Amino acid sequence: MGEVAAGEPREPGPAGVQAPVGLREMKKQRTREAIAAAAMELFVSLGFDSTTVAEVARAAEVSEATVFNYFRTKEDLVFQKLDRFWDGMLAAIEDRPPASGIVDAVEGFLLERRPSAETRRERERLAAVNRMIAASPSLLDRERASYDGAAVALADVIARTTAAGQDAAAAAHMILGVHRSLVAFTRGQVRDGVAGDELARRVAERTRNGYALLRGGVDF
Repeated sequence: MGEVAAGEPREPGPAGVQAPVGLREMKKQRTREAIAAAAMELFVSLGFDSTTVAEVARAAEVSEATVFNYFRTKEDLVFQKLDRFWDGMLAAIEDRPPASGIVDAVEGFLLERRPSAETRRERERLAAVNRMIAASPSLLDRERASYDGAAVALADVIARTTAAGQDAAAAAHMILGVHRSLVAFTRGQVRDGVAGDELARRVAERTRNGYALLRGGVDF
């Protein structure tokens, strides 16, 4: 760990020391994660609307300006993982095998992601985060905006990699509609105290059923 392979590009470090390319990005990522972690601890304990960005900065031991360098808005501190989730989903679609369809790629991506909340503390924290989001209009707006952005990006991928043509946007919204129902289902299960293998089993079953419904059509 930390060693640089022979011939790997380097960039100048302090006092002429050569540092591996990417070290700066790793440090930025660690800072970003530390800020987000500090923010979530405060949001869960004090409430999202009651917590200021200045308090987040103090907890993360950075300046308020640094927080905004990494996160455009306060709401972004909550939804950074969701934004990365879309990147993973789109990559799974782009990299799917030639014989695999869009729905198969999305379903497979979701089934590989085991729901969290293994311990009691994790369950309580996840339930608290869900309550926090449900109680904050600004967080609900930010969540909708994230889905809207994902729909545009997904429609672009579908249009480029399938024969959907002008129907790509409708297909994207249907796929994300199933996903939103899964998120709502998972949140309800967590609030009811379901966790571990049982939570994973129920979510997997609902995932398969949801995308099977999409494949077969909804004209009952």
